[in-house]
Amino acid sequence: MPKPTDTDSQAVQGDIRLDSSVKSNMYYIGGVPVHFPFVPYPSQLGMMNHMIRALTKEQNTMIESPTGSGKSLALLCATLAWRQSFVVRQRKMQENVRQIISRFCMHNTMLLRSRYETDGTTGDADPAKNPDTMETDPPEKPDKSSNNYSFVTLQAHAQALQPETVEFILETSKKQTLVGLSKDDMATLGEYKAAGKSATQHPRIFFGTRTHKQVAQLVNELRTKTPYRLRTAVLGSRAQTCTHPKAKRSESVDDACRQLRDDNNCGGYTGFRRVLGNKKLAEGGALEIWDLEDIVSVARPLVACPYYASRELAATAKLVFCPYNYILDPAVRNAAGIELEGNIVILDEAHNIENAARDAGSYEVSDLQLASLAHECSGMFDHGILREEHLVLKSLADTLAAWLQRDGAAFEYCDYETQTSVWPKPNCSVDMLLTDLALTPDYISQVKLAQAKIEDYIASLRTQGNEHSPIDPELMPRDKHVSAGALRVVEGLLRVLKHVMHDSKFVTDFRIAVVRHPNPELRTSKKRKRQSGFDAKPAFINTLSFWTMNPGVVFSEIAEQTRSIVLTSGTLSPLDSYASELQVDFASTLEANHVIAPSRFCALAVECGPSGVRLEAKYRTSDQLEFQDDVGEAIYAIAARSPDGMLVFMPSYALLNKLIARWEATGRLAEIRSHKTVFVEPQGGTKDQFDKLLLSYRKHLSQRGQLGAVMFGVFRGKVSEGIDFSDHFCRTVVNIGIPFPAFKDVKVMLKREYNNEHTMLLNGSRWYDIQAFRAVNQALGRCLRHKDDWGAIIMLEARFVQNANIARLSKWVRGHMRVFGRFNDAKQYLDAFYDERISEDAKDMPQVLGAEENVTIVLDE
Repeated sequence: MPKPTDTDSQAVQGDIRLDSSVKSNMYYIGGVPVHFPFVPYPSQLGMMNHMIRALTKEQNTMIESPTGSGKSLALLCATLAWRQSFVVRQRKMQENVRQIISRFCMHNTMLLRSRYETDGTTGDADPAKNPDTMETDPPEKPDKSSNNYSFVTLQAHAQALQPETVEFILETSKKQTLVGLSKDDMATLGEYKAAGKSATQHPRIFFGTRTHKQVAQLVNELRTKTPYRLRTAVLGSRAQTCTHPKAKRSESVDDACRQLRDDNNCGGYTGFRRVLGNKKLAEGGALEIWDLEDIVSVARPLVACPYYASRELAATAKLVFCPYNYILDPAVRNAAGIELEGNIVILDEAHNIENAARDAGSYEVSDLQLASLAHECSGMFDHGILREEHLVLKSLADTLAAWLQRDGAAFEYCDYETQTSVWPKPNCSVDMLLTDLALTPDYISQVKLAQAKIEDYIASLRTQGNEHSPIDPELMPRDKHVSAGALRVVEGLLRVLKHVMHDSKFVTDFRIAVVRHPNPELRTSKKRKRQSGFDAKPAFINTLSFWTMNPGVVFSEIAEQTRSIVLTSGTLSPLDSYASELQVDFASTLEANHVIAPSRFCALAVECGPSGVRLEAKYRTSDQLEFQDDVGEAIYAIAARSPDGMLVFMPSYALLNKLIARWEATGRLAEIRSHKTVFVEPQGGTKDQFDKLLLSYRKHLSQRGQLGAVMFGVFRGKVSEGIDFSDHFCRTVVNIGIPFPAFKDVKVMLKREYNNEHTMLLNGSRWYDIQAFRAVNQALGRCLRHKDDWGAIIMLEARFVQNANIARLSKWVRGHMRVFGRFNDAKQYLDAFYDERISEDAKDMPQVLGAEENVTIVLDE
């Protein structure tokens, strides 16, 4: 344990301040002084040391640390401490270089004057875009019309052009001895040159996580628990921040916002800069570190737009929080103005990052969207607005829509409702398909030019105002330009088409698909009867899909720009797919231990149920009544002894519904109800429905006189990810089966085939297995949320008695897994664990008598 030092009340050097009102100790970790609010756990020390080493070496790294281990706090403190230390070292080096240049100018004035006179190297210094990279404005350049170059002018200009001056000194030193400079001076200049941009650029930190709620939690950790104070920002969606009443009532807040902005009807947009100078958000202000709710509260009384204000603030922030699709998705990243060059990216909750990156690199557009684009472009053409350009976009939309809707299309993949056709085919390559559709490189270039001219025209409307419109007011349509949604369709198509052209390095990484499925708006007979005439809805929706099989298409671009990428989660395991899938070299990995004492949790794997049936939830066995009944008996036995809350996860809704129906019929569910109120996660449904279900579950358990509750859910469902079931909300997690992805899902089949074709990747079977075990690990993390928590993890699955499968679990679980061949033996061990933990709890909490009758609560879809 590094020796702590009391926090210095004086602000340290660099551009991050320390708030002396927040108690902390200082620990030297990896040579960096880290201010931490309390004595760190050993796992936190390991994380901070690992993080600092990776950032120092400009490496990418992965850190798996169980939920409750203080991961977020450790990562924030380590990253900010490293950045502070790095900036201090930068400034020391820059000061040393300034002094060396001053000595060079003093002793070699004629040499420097000769340089400016002969080669004219007097161009303006180019201040970096990042305001932190240059601390003074460059002086006026020397006047070459005069031979009287003063020493002061020469020195000022040499300092302003520091990188060029250093290069000149180093090159000159190879030809002659320079007066006034030592070997140490030359070594310092060599180090400065080797550092390149990192010698002057202060790295910014982009901290991405999965949801806006998790972003708010990170902001709160930084603000309330750490002493670090710096310029921060949060990027969020319009839906999260918009305060315009008309836009908020719209079906699409994004589209409504853009329309109001373009029509100059949003006072918040025109006045968003009023937020930027607000004292609360300034250095030392009450909201120096703010979240989305804070900036909305500041902007609303100012009649200013929080959305655009937050983007403007993010442009100069040293630390930016955002959902990680803002970083992964190239279109979102560009729209948000996120610059990654030389900066640090931390992606928390990164266990789904491979799928998220594949989704970000893919694109889908329906025939309805294409028809809408064509219709809008036709309107612009009819009103004489950039007719040639809109005709190009209309032609693109019409061509693709007609091809999607053609009769006699063959589909090689068919299920109950969906038909899919995929390219390349044995007799038709992607290149041949694009040629048939006339999507040649020259045509794509025409589309790009048309898009650029239309965007320039729209920008001119925004800046000039409607009264300066170049179109005759009598001919001006109500919508003066195509919608933002229409332009997004064009942008999305151009983004993926550049990757599938024959000269792209990613051409083999994509699959083009046509997917036909019934129109969901016609699912009810009432809606079908109402369809008639022009407004009739099509029976089928046809979607053109560009699916990338390679998440490295988007992720490798990010890695090429950044200084370091850090992937972190409580459940990254298994780790061996990330490097190959993302096409990024992770120089180091860390699997941290849990902060919970081993005596406070138990992990069991059970091979056979109470009646001796082998518990193997495979497709061919899950229909057997003996299996269903033995699983039900095991769940009942566990529910009868487990206190408080209990979660049960299954591989699919099909199996969940099948087991619930069987137990209802046999009376087993009624027996479970005698010990637990039963909640069932609904398939589909809205967020509000799920939140209502979750609230009911929590309220029930908060009434401590109740006997408890059990929530049945599925792996990869809403219950299994991102929800905190600490303490009495979950004392037991039961896992049934292994959640392999749907074997006959078209995307899954294509991905397996793709991996088998590329030897640098994990083979298709290994990739398939990893998806399943990663989902299991995510579900296991729902309980045991802090060091004083306790709970049991039970694998009712025979395949988890095998060492090879145990090895795929997270480190904190696999090291403590106990294997039992018979359920009764496992039950005896589990009962003893419960008795011990309940006895310990009883010492600290008064007993509550009485229990209400339990019921089953299920929300329909």
